[in-house]
Amino acid sequence: MTDEPALHVYVLLDTSASMSGAPLEALKQGLNLLCGTFIARSKRPVQIGLFAYDSKARELAPLADVQAFEMPKLDAGGSSALGEALRLLARTMLTSDPTLVYVFTDGEPTDDWEVAISEVKGRVKQIVAVICGAASSGEALSPPVANVFKVREMTPDLLYESFRAFS
Repeated sequence: MTDEPALHVYVLLDTSASMSGAPLEALKQGLNLLCGTFIARSKRPVQIGLFAYDSKARELAPLADVQAFEMPKLDAGGSSALGEALRLLARTMLTSDPTLVYVFTDGEPTDDWEVAISEVKGRVKQIVAVICGAASSGEALSPPVANVFKVREMTPDLLYESFRAFS
């Protein structure tokens, strides 16, 4: 690690009813892999903040050292209010550079997320969508989110490429 300022990473976790079962388990595995990759490969300190969203958005954990990460209890239910989660993030995120956002979802938001993403997009270096669930696709998230991949395709190398330029 260096004396550089911390890389701020915000993770939005879709806990809507459509994430029940295998997609929610894939989300948990992907989140563990993401945190492990930050710990193993980032040259600068990493702070991670967690938000969950279903019919409502809520902050699960404020920014903290990724090495202290603990998986929160996650239950699936309700609709997929990604727009509300993005607006909550815009209101609470620190103004720092660099900042990254990862969205773990099945790729089917149910609100006006396209409007809300514009509030966040200009304030962060990158937004990455991670699609959870074998039958899910990220088509609904493109083009506002340029980097979309499936959790089953995630490897430490792929994740590292998503933040390498900022670490």
